[in-house]
Amino acid sequence: MAALALVTDPGRMAWLKAAAIGAALLLVPLAWWTVLSLAGVRMPAPGPSPLSMTMIVVAAVVVAPLIETAALAVLHWLVAVLLRAPVAFFVAVAVAAAVAAHLPLTLVRTPVTAAIFLVFALQYAGWYAARGWRTAFLGTALAHGVYNAGSLALSPVFAVLLRPA
Repeated sequence: MAALALVTDPGRMAWLKAAAIGAALLLVPLAWWTVLSLAGVRMPAPGPSPLSMTMIVVAAVVVAPLIETAALAVLHWLVAVLLRAPVAFFVAVAVAAAVAAHLPLTLVRTPVTAAIFLVFALQYAGWYAARGWRTAFLGTALAHGVYNAGSLALSPVFAVLLRPA
């Protein structure tokens, strides 16, 4: 349970901890995609994006974390608060919803999505219990934003690991 508290307890420096959680989550795609790269898995070549680089960065670092954390908050309210279901059930529902929202299912992306949203759901539930919805929402959104910013920064590394077939 002590290891779980690293994610579920906001501690004294909650905002620093949220940023650390987001940064630590970068190990998930790095580890998984390294395994896939060593196994010879290759991605199809991506097409060009019609979005500007500014729009991509703002969407990834600000918009997506806020929208996805808002969905997590609503789901938490429905499952854990309104229905009084156990936290484990909320986490399972949150992970399933996140995976469903990031369709299609792929060997490359789905396990990473499930793992990071498992952590985000645990963080939200724990921080909600400790400090209420505002801290839970802002802390989880910050962790998500840091994770997405780190993913953008590491995209050249990820591109090498998942080089097109």
